[in-house]
Amino acid sequence: MSSSNSHNPRALEPYSEWLDPRFRQLLLFQVAFGYAYAALILMPKFATLSLGAGPREIGALAACPTIATIVCAPFCGAWLDRGAHRAAMIAGSIVLVVSVPAFGYLHDLGPLAYFLRVLHGVGNVLVLGGVGAFVARTVPPEHRGRAFGTAGAASLMMNAAASSATERLADAFGWGIAYEVAGGACSFALGVALTQPRVDRPRARSANSDERPVTLARKRFGAGFATLAAGAGFGMLVTFTQPYALSLGASHVASLFVGYTLTALAVRLGFGGAVDRWGPARAGRTALVAYAATVLAAAALRPATLFPLGLGFGFAHGLAWPALCALAVQHAEPERAGSALTRVQALFAAGNMLAVWLGGLIVHALGYPLAFVAVGLAVGGGALALGGLPLGAVFARRARTKPERERCSSPAAR
Repeated sequence: MSSSNSHNPRALEPYSEWLDPRFRQLLLFQVAFGYAYAALILMPKFATLSLGAGPREIGALAACPTIATIVCAPFCGAWLDRGAHRAAMIAGSIVLVVSVPAFGYLHDLGPLAYFLRVLHGVGNVLVLGGVGAFVARTVPPEHRGRAFGTAGAASLMMNAAASSATERLADAFGWGIAYEVAGGACSFALGVALTQPRVDRPRARSANSDERPVTLARKRFGAGFATLAAGAGFGMLVTFTQPYALSLGASHVASLFVGYTLTALAVRLGFGGAVDRWGPARAGRTALVAYAATVLAAAALRPATLFPLGLGFGFAHGLAWPALCALAVQHAEPERAGSALTRVQALFAAGNMLAVWLGGLIVHALGYPLAFVAVGLAVGGGALALGGLPLGAVFARRARTKPERERCSSPAAR
């Protein structure tokens, strides 16, 4: 199937991944993993209140998992390409079972805090890579956008409940108990992963095999830059809205994630196969515009606006992640889907790291509003990259070989 036919606006053939019992089991795994992930999202509040961390320390703690993701992604991708999706899910769950409960019993910002954050990143990249590779190997190409969204929605379902529950448990019993409960969710995820079946390696022809290498390189570059930008938006909103709201007098910040969860789930479940109908590039452009607008709006944050800000955040990320994953797999050889998906994680993590490090420095020097404005403008560049505008065009010109440039400049070509 050619790329021009893979993602067109015509109706797709009837298909439902829900009919596959392996996919339903994967969703159960995602629900359990999602609880632990949502509990760790509250790291900035925990670090602020319990560890006495400031913006720079919070930025450094948030950067640790992203660095681990960037370092581990190539190795995880090569492992997944050999069919190790189940092994990756098991290994990631074990790492989180150990590291998540221990995090809640920290009392200072010593080396152990940063080491545990690194382990969180290792566990996440293994789990997300394994889940993504499973979807890519079991779902037909023309339905993967919806399948990526559905798998992600199972995890997102826990963001509102788990963040609120973790916050309430911490208030009542302390952060140690709150993160022990999250560790219990990881143990349940491990049990599900241990029974997850293997999936045969794909043999289908690549959807982009007819495209010129230069065209394919330009599209991969644009998608990569957009993923980097989306990661920057995500990192800025997750990391700095919490301490910003606390500095403005807020006592609870979970309403941000309640709003985020509502719209993210609405996009991924209510819109169904929108990514497949629109095409992942168009869906990704829409998501990046929404991401940029939400980050810019956070510059005017007030405690009462956490919930509506979360609504915008959820719409942006709910559409961005399945679109970027589907785009990466579309541009990859079938047997390299695992590598393509871990590359998405690495680029997303790199954007996250840049945002939290640079954002922390800007917050320290100039305050929260200017930090959100600076990152919001950078995120907007991701939409331009997916639109084939200057960034992609410049890369394409540099990627051309000398014979190709000569053919393009010849009288016959003109």
